[in-house]
Amino acid sequence: MKNRINKELISNIEISEDMKNTIYKNCIKGKRTADFRFRYSGVLSALIAVAVFGVCSLGASAAYVGVKARLANMDETEYQNYATEVSKDDFVSTDEGFSRELTGSEIKRIIAMERKYYDENVFPEENMAHYQTKAEMGENELAYIVADNIVYLPEKDMDDEQLLEYIDHDAKKRYVNIRELKEEGIEPGQNMALESTPLSEGSIEYKTRQAGDKFLKEYFGQELNDSWIVLVDIFEEEENRYGEKMTLGILHYYQTGTGYATSYDVYINADDMSLLSIQKGGYGSVIDSKKYTYAEAESFVKECEEIAREKVKAEFGLENPDEVTYDLEGLSVEAGKTATINYEMRFDDRIIYAEVRIEDKEILLLSRF
Repeated sequence: MKNRINKELISNIEISEDMKNTIYKNCIKGKRTADFRFRYSGVLSALIAVAVFGVCSLGASAAYVGVKARLANMDETEYQNYATEVSKDDFVSTDEGFSRELTGSEIKRIIAMERKYYDENVFPEENMAHYQTKAEMGENELAYIVADNIVYLPEKDMDDEQLLEYIDHDAKKRYVNIRELKEEGIEPGQNMALESTPLSEGSIEYKTRQAGDKFLKEYFGQELNDSWIVLVDIFEEEENRYGEKMTLGILHYYQTGTGYATSYDVYINADDMSLLSIQKGGYGSVIDSKKYTYAEAESFVKECEEIAREKVKAEFGLENPDEVTYDLEGLSVEAGKTATINYEMRFDDRIIYAEVRIEDKEILLLSRF
C-alpha cells in the first residue's frame, strides 16, 4: 500500500520547535507505557487499537484455525453481548475499562497463557460472565458489568482459568469490533488489520518485507510463523529531517495475542533497502527485564555506551561522535527505576539513537534518522 503524508496539514500546525523535536524523538525512540496491550497511552491508545487475528502467507496452523473457529462460532446472544460492549467502548485509555490494573504477576502469567490459547488451543472451561449489575457478581469473580461498562477483576490475582477467560474475552471483543466496522463499510486501518499486508512477488512491498525479515533475524534472531501479523507501508518521496528524499518502508510485526508480548518496528530506505531503524517492543521485553534505580543505572552508563558505539560503527560506519547524551527513561515501568539506557549520538548534523538493556546489554533500538 503506497501512502502520502499530508505535509501541508502537518506544517500548518503551530507548535514550537522544542515540541517538534520532543515529538520526533519520542516517536523514534518508541516510548512505552505499562499498558501491556498498547504501546501508547492517552489519546494515542484510542487511535492504535489492534486486532488479534491474522493470516500470514505461510498458511495458518491447525491451532490458529481453532482460535478463528472459536471466535466465528459465537452464538447470537454472545455476539450481541459483545456488540453492545463494543458500541459503549468510548474509553480514551484502555485501562479505563477495567476495575483495576493487572499486577506484575498477572502480566507475566497472561503473556505465557496467551501463547497456550493461540498456539495450543487451550481455552477456558467457561465464558467470562456478563451481568447487568455488579450486585449479580460472586465474590472474586471476573465479569463484565453492562450497567457500569467495566470489566471487574477479582481483588486477588486471577487464577489460570480466569486468565484464560480474560484472554478469550479480549479476543472475542476485538473480533466483533472488526466485524461491526466492516458491516458499516469501514475498512479497519493499520494495527486493526485482519491479515498481513498482501504482497505481490517482485513489488517494492515484497522486497521491503524480505529486507525487514532479514534484519529481524540478524538483529534479534526472530523467525516468523503464522501467529504474526506483518504490515508493510511504503511512503514515496518522503523527506527525512535533513531534507533528503527517499522511499520510506515501514514494517510493523505483531504477534497475535492480547498483549502483543512481542512486537518489532523496522524502518527501511526502500531505495537501497538499507536499515534506518529497528526496535524491539511489546510488554514481554519489559516485564522480565531487571529493573535498576536511577542511581544504580548510572554506574552502567559508560559500559552500555561503549556497546552502543560499537554497534553504531558496525552498522552505520560512524565513530567518534561529537556529542553523546543519555537518559534513563527507557522501559521505565516503575517509578524511579529503569531497565534500559537511551543514548543520543551526534555526528555533525546526524543523530543516532540507541537503547541498551542494562541487564544483558542487548540493544533494543538502533536508529539513524
